[in-house]
Amino acid sequence: MHRRGPHPDDRAGHFDRSSSHVTGSHGQVAVSAVDKRVNERRRRMVFSSALHVLPHGIAIIYCLMTLHEPHRSLMLTGYGCGMAAGIAGLWAAKRVTTKASGYRISFTILSITLVAIALGAYWDGGAASPAALGFVTTSVFVASYTPDVRLVVGLTTLTVGAYLTVSATGRPVPPGHVFLYVAAMVILTAVCSAQAQILARQRSQLRSLAAVDPLTGALNRRGLAEFAKHVFRDGCRLGPSLLCLDLDDFKLVNDRLGHAAGDRLLQRTVVATRAVLRAEDAIARVGGDEFVVVLVDADEGTARTVLTRIDAALRPLARVSIGSATAPHDGHTLEALMQVADQRLYRVKQERHPVADPPPGDRHGPLAGRSDTLGVP
Repeated sequence: MHRRGPHPDDRAGHFDRSSSHVTGSHGQVAVSAVDKRVNERRRRMVFSSALHVLPHGIAIIYCLMTLHEPHRSLMLTGYGCGMAAGIAGLWAAKRVTTKASGYRISFTILSITLVAIALGAYWDGGAASPAALGFVTTSVFVASYTPDVRLVVGLTTLTVGAYLTVSATGRPVPPGHVFLYVAAMVILTAVCSAQAQILARQRSQLRSLAAVDPLTGALNRRGLAEFAKHVFRDGCRLGPSLLCLDLDDFKLVNDRLGHAAGDRLLQRTVVATRAVLRAEDAIARVGGDEFVVVLVDADEGTARTVLTRIDAALRPLARVSIGSATAPHDGHTLEALMQVADQRLYRVKQERHPVADPPPGDRHGPLAGRSDTLGVP
C-alpha cells in the first residue's frame, strides 16, 4: 500500500513493510484484551488484599495499646487471623486467572475479616466500642472495589447484618447509636459504589478509545493487533481471510477538495464497508487512506465475494484497490496475511495506474472534473 503521509496512530506504533510487523512505539504488539483483563483482575485483588491487611494491622496496634482491657489475647488472635488471610490473598493474587477464582478468594477473605471484626467488637464492649469502626471501613472497601451492584448490595447486607448481630448480642446500645451507625454505612456504601461505577465506565471508555481510530470509528493498529490475537489464538483453520484496501486517489481529494472532504470520505468508506461485513468481522484503519478488513472463518471464495461487495459499495464514493489473503494457504499469522494481501493490492494498483499519479495541478489527471464521483460534497 502506498503511504499518503503521516497518520495519527504513528505516535503509538507503525507498520514496518520490510518485515510486515505491527509494532508499538517500543517495538512490541499491544497486549491482548484477555491479558489486560487478567492483569487488571490481579491488580485489583492485590489492592483489596492490602486493604484487608491494613485495618487488621491497625486493630492489632489498638489491642497492644489497650492490653490492660479484657479479652485482648482473643482479639489479637482474631485480628491476626484476618491479617494472615489478607497476606494469603496477596500471594494468591499473582496466580488468579479467572473472574470466578478471584471472587471465591475475595469472598473468603471478606468472610474471615467480618468474623474477626464482629468478634473483636463483641469482645471490646459491643456495637458502641471503637473496634466496631471496622464495619464502616469494610463497607467502604466493599463498595469501592466490587464492580457488580447486586454483589455490593449483598455484601453490604452481610456487613450490616454482622453489625446488628453484635448490637443484639453484646452490651446494650442506644437505638439511636445503632441507627446512625447503620445509616452511615449505607450512605458511605452508596456514595463509594456510585463513584466506583463512574470510574469503571471511564476506564472502559479509555480502553475502547485506545483501540479505535477517533476519526472513522474503525480499529486502529493497536485494536487490530488485539483483535488478531483473538482470531489467531487457536491457530489457523480454513480462514480467517484478510483484505487490504487503499483509496486510489485520496491524496488528490485532499489537495483539490480539502482535508475536511478527505475526512468525510474516510468516514463514509468505513460506514459503507461495515454494511457489507458480518458482526464478527472487523475493519481497521492502518494508514491515511489504508484499511484492513479481517474476515473471521472465511475461505478464499468468501473473501472474493466480500471483496466484490466492498468494491461495489465503495464505487459511488471513490475507486479502491483491494488485495486479499486467506489462511492457512497464504500464511498463519496476521503479519503474513498482510504481506500477501498488500502485494496483491499493489499489483492491482499497478494494473490500474502503470504510470505514477500526475501532480495535483494536472488537468488531465484521473480526478479532473470528477469530484462528483467521489461521493464527497
